[in-house]
Amino acid sequence: MPDAKVFVRMGSHSEKEYVEKTACKFDGTMLGANLVEATPGASASFLFNCKNPYILDPMTYAFGAYVDPSTDTVRYDLDWIKSEQKIRGSNGKTKRDFKSSYTKLAAAFGPPFSTAIKRGSAVTAADFGTNADVENVCRTVLDYQMARVQRELDSDPETHPFARDAKPPAFLLAPYFYVEPHNSKSWVELNSRLAAASMNLKAHVPVHLVVCCHRGLLSEDSLRVAVLEYVKASRADGVWLWISRFDEHMATATELGNLRTLVSEIADSSPVYNMHGGFYSLALSKFGMSGIAHGIGYGEQKDVVPIIGQSTPTVQYYVRPLHAKFSVAEITRCFSTLGIKDASSFHAKICDCVICKGVIKNNLDAFAQFGEIHYSTPSSKRPAQTPAAAKRCRFHFLLNRAVERDAVNHSDIANIRKGLDDAFESWKYTVLGRNQLGFLKTWSDSLS
Repeated sequence: MPDAKVFVRMGSHSEKEYVEKTACKFDGTMLGANLVEATPGASASFLFNCKNPYILDPMTYAFGAYVDPSTDTVRYDLDWIKSEQKIRGSNGKTKRDFKSSYTKLAAAFGPPFSTAIKRGSAVTAADFGTNADVENVCRTVLDYQMARVQRELDSDPETHPFARDAKPPAFLLAPYFYVEPHNSKSWVELNSRLAAASMNLKAHVPVHLVVCCHRGLLSEDSLRVAVLEYVKASRADGVWLWISRFDEHMATATELGNLRTLVSEIADSSPVYNMHGGFYSLALSKFGMSGIAHGIGYGEQKDVVPIIGQSTPTVQYYVRPLHAKFSVAEITRCFSTLGIKDASSFHAKICDCVICKGVIKNNLDAFAQFGEIHYSTPSSKRPAQTPAAAKRCRFHFLLNRAVERDAVNHSDIANIRKGLDDAFESWKYTVLGRNQLGFLKTWSDSLS
């Protein structure tokens, strides 16, 4: 079975520090093409200097139909990639229009993406007529990923001399669309055509597929069979699973078991990864999973369409023995039950990473620094996590994820299960153990 790899996805340039300082710990860096189009110069410079292999996600799914998370209805208006924008010369008036990053991306890809922006409605399977049309789309999307960094560097007189030294992505992602639950058959068929055409183009670097699907993929046998059929037939160089609204910690035993089976079946023909995964997916490396990706302190679960207007969540503290995040207050309430009375017992039973050792030196009370809150402005109505506390939690999470990956790679499934069982036994009488740690037993059973 393969050693698991971890790819870190950078969501904005404000996260660059985390990626750069932990680059040696991880196997690659992933950027969305919308970020590249929003900040082309900064993105190209970052990727040119990136120490790790990189991947550009073409984000083609953004131009397809989507399910509104607030109403659970299918929408074709592409409203989720729009924003309120000021109208020049209108004395502060705004209008809702497409974000410039997606407009630029659509222009780079051409039809049917540019057509969708122009008409204001999503790409559908009907927009892909002949096989030649499908092939042209695949060629354009793959070429974009292959050459985008070099083209940007070439366009700037200061970076032009170095443009030819720009390395290509580690692999390319075939164009893909979200298989929404109300019209699964049509979207599966389109993704199948895109997969076949992309592989037939014989790119100079490996080409991977993305299976972007609703959570029903793990409960509907017919859907899983249809997806598995085209994925195996493609003989892709790699396959990435993105199961919207799927959270390993909240998943049922059936879903986890079906994910394990799906991974094993795909791994017979292609390496398989989870685009938004956590520890359970890492453990599935013993059944064929080649790796996972996630963001900086978040992204182990991701819905295809975010809830608009949702406030930025607090970055919680990651408890490595439990492979999950909890609030500082909840964890502190567990100390007495766990026998944690000082810094040394904290480092022995919870975490001894350099961040935790730096914060919690000789004073256990310093653990509160991971949950510091403040009123960010004089007019703020609610306190929020301080930037320094969020930063500590993010670096702590990344360091712990690297440790988890290495531990899984040097262990067998029996020891991984034992670790889950032991953690449950150690924590079951704590405040967390009363109703929040059942996933540990479910994971262990699903890995048996």
